[in-house]
Amino acid sequence: MRPFFLFALLLTGTFASAQRAIIRHAYGPFGTAGDAAYIVEEGRIYQACGPFGAKGACLYVYTEDEVYHSRDAFGIKGQGAFRIEGDTFYRCHGTFCAKSACALLLEKQKVFRADGAFCNKGDAAFLLEGNTIFLAEGPFCNKTDAILQVQGEVPMIALLAILAGY
Repeated sequence: MRPFFLFALLLTGTFASAQRAIIRHAYGPFGTAGDAAYIVEEGRIYQACGPFGAKGACLYVYTEDEVYHSRDAFGIKGQGAFRIEGDTFYRCHGTFCAKSACALLLEKQKVFRADGAFCNKGDAAFLLEGNTIFLAEGPFCNKTDAILQVQGEVPMIALLAILAGY
């Protein structure tokens, strides 16, 4: 009887191996959580539907260093969208994700807008503080209102792809 339960436990562990992270809208200076906005799982970023985060259409497909637009709602890789190199997040285009202009620049927990091929640092865009993402302003990244709250483990490339759309 014990080997059967052990086998059943191991078998269910392999089926439940997908890690699912939910990114919710956040409001105010304290980051009050709202409805689900995105679901990140298995190398895909989905649109979330409803307050509990039912999986909607797939928006992006990502690898370790590239993000692609989804060709359909099920997550088939389409044209290139973004590429990450170190702490710099570039836009890219084409099937092979050829590097284009710079989009975001990451400095520890601060995210700045960046321009051009040489990534000239612009004004602050976001501040990552714990599991909450705040809008930021000015050259010193002053924190304003919260916009998103992360529940679970989200790779930095997926988080930057979502933030590049804001």
